[in-house]
Amino acid sequence: MTDLSRILGNELTSLAELAPAVGESIRLDVRAPNQKLSARLLGYREPGSLMVSAPKLAPGGAIVHEGTRMSARMMIGNYLCTFETRLVQVQSRPFGYWHLEYPARVESRRLRKETRIPINLSVRVEQDELSLGASAVSAVCRDISLQGANLESSRALAQPEEQLFITLRVSVAGMDHLLLLPALVRNVQQLETGPVPVFSQGVEFVDLEEDTRLILAGFVYEQQLQNAGLIE
Repeated sequence: MTDLSRILGNELTSLAELAPAVGESIRLDVRAPNQKLSARLLGYREPGSLMVSAPKLAPGGAIVHEGTRMSARMMIGNYLCTFETRLVQVQSRPFGYWHLEYPARVESRRLRKETRIPINLSVRVEQDELSLGASAVSAVCRDISLQGANLESSRALAQPEEQLFITLRVSVAGMDHLLLLPALVRNVQQLETGPVPVFSQGVEFVDLEEDTRLILAGFVYEQQLQNAGLIE
């Protein structure tokens, strides 16, 4: 097994050293035309190309032509890995897949699952995923990590061990994403009483889809950089 801790002592490494597994989810951000695509890693050969499943284009989405440049993002263990690439070739037989340019270098950052990032973000909370907003309650997310978040609201959102569905909008690399995060309530506290009570809920994310996990990791990483003053 590859020793990721040793390899990632530096910020830059190669894809071959990281040794991602076939089937890993890859997020592709196309700048022109602006699109967010999801694919699966089918294989790679250094220094040839990466093979990924042909992403499904959104209804009305523009066709991505060979030569188009894009940013790629994937999670390998607890590491968020990003690199620049371009679409080299589109294949339709025996199934749809793309050849992407093999990246010269990959930027990697370790994300600690337990590190909570302070934020002030409006979210929508529901107890039923299929309620279509009919029972949605507004809340404010005060901090977030890869594992969970702290939510404040004017009333208790649920009891400990009950499930919630949290909807929030985040921006990653200048692109907006709408996330649905299933979570379990771990604790509930009333911070303030009186005419405007304030309740604090600690929640743990559960059963996140891989695309959602990737976007959340990118958001948490960007917030870490902003808090450190490394980006605006």
